[in-house]
Amino acid sequence: MKSLALIFTCAWVLWGCNNLNDLRPTGPDPAIPEEAVNVVKAKFPKAEELVFKPVMKDKIWEVRLKSEADRYISLVDYGKLWETYKIMPDGVPAALQASLQKTVFAAGTLSAYTTAFFATSANNKLVFNYKGGNYSFEWNTGGNASWATFDRSLYRLTTYDVVELPAFVADTLRAIPTMKYVKGQTWVIMDDSRLYHVMGDTWNGQMSERISMLFNNDGRLVWSSTKFTELGVTGASSNMQTVPAPIEDYLNSQDELKGFTYNLKLVSDYRGLTSYYISLSYANGRYDLYFDKDFNVVYKKCYMTFQ
Repeated sequence: MKSLALIFTCAWVLWGCNNLNDLRPTGPDPAIPEEAVNVVKAKFPKAEELVFKPVMKDKIWEVRLKSEADRYISLVDYGKLWETYKIMPDGVPAALQASLQKTVFAAGTLSAYTTAFFATSANNKLVFNYKGGNYSFEWNTGGNASWATFDRSLYRLTTYDVVELPAFVADTLRAIPTMKYVKGQTWVIMDDSRLYHVMGDTWNGQMSERISMLFNNDGRLVWSSTKFTELGVTGASSNMQTVPAPIEDYLNSQDELKGFTYNLKLVSDYRGLTSYYISLSYANGRYDLYFDKDFNVVYKKCYMTFQ
């Protein structure tokens, strides 16, 4: 990536773009880099009403734009667009609404319907409001099947260079003997906070052990495990016979999980940090939950299939 010294352009350059707005807070470098603007213009030559919002400071933006009669939302950096969705003005498809009503999440509401346009991770994305919380809802279809996932992360930005993550991540890794950084993700949460998922390997001679870690928005390491090759991907078997009472009480209090059965129950105690992972089956699919040492939910993701 070009050095930042070569990237930033003077603010007056932006006045040549149609209705271009910068939502970044006023600071010493308020200009949107011309390279990022040009990436948008290359894909959408007739783009207008561009509105940029920072996602990763001075590196990645969310851009909303109008092109001819349609509107789009996308991620953009200095060289590419991705996660580009077309905003659908006619509301949520009736078929999806009807399918949702047949699930345990029928009380939730869907909005902000977008459909895949370019380099996307899902066929469709929406906002799902359930019990007062907003979730990013990814709806996919294929053949006669229809399924969805939802969690609180709007975007997941992968990096293989630890310097692109907050300094507290590198500081934590340096404190672990023989730790080597593998990759990390910045999870942009619906409320604009961040979670950071980091994976590293510790080495003992020729043998390595994969460590998975979650840092919260304040830089605190809140969850870690040696049981995962990727988050949610593990070959481990359950190592808890009895789930701690606070976790079980939480699960039993969730109406949508009524009648659930456990798929996997894991506890990890890496360098003194106790962490829990619970995967369970419920009426419409699978639910994965990550709990910290105090039994608070750090992260959860729901998978559902539609009839």
